[in-house]
Amino acid sequence: MLLKADVEAAFAPRVFTPGTPGHDKSDSSPNLADVSSCTYSSRGASAEDGLTVTLLARRSPEGASNVTPQTIKEGEIKLNGVPVDVPGLGEGAHWVNMVDSAFPTIRINVFRGKREWLVFSATTRAIDGNAALAGLTKMAKAVWQRTSANRSPALTAPYP
Repeated sequence: MLLKADVEAAFAPRVFTPGTPGHDKSDSSPNLADVSSCTYSSRGASAEDGLTVTLLARRSPEGASNVTPQTIKEGEIKLNGVPVDVPGLGEGAHWVNMVDSAFPTIRINVFRGKREWLVFSATTRAIDGNAALAGLTKMAKAVWQRTSANRSPALTAPYP
């Protein structure tokens, strides 16, 4: 779903490593969500300037809709996050800065129907919140436009 070109266009002039995929699905239980991710990293002038960008994709089992924008926002608030709506990315889309003293993370949450939840995140020790949010928004919109037009196979087949 997320291409290296999307990440590099969003955070130019940074150059990122090829994406590292991750997948977690228990074949023993059809009641568990299918979760996959892809992570891209960019070096900076110092260790503090490096940037890690991740797309986490979660799909609930058929017939389940247990992840909603409201439940995610409630969880973020409990962790001292402040969700802010993001227009143009579907109902419930929002961003949040999950402040951590060592590794701050800015996330954009996008919901596709009742089963799909996409989390675009940027993490670095010295993050510029506005630049990270702008880059993540650009990435999310690229993925949204590419996959929403015709419900690409990436959303109907297992995640890469």
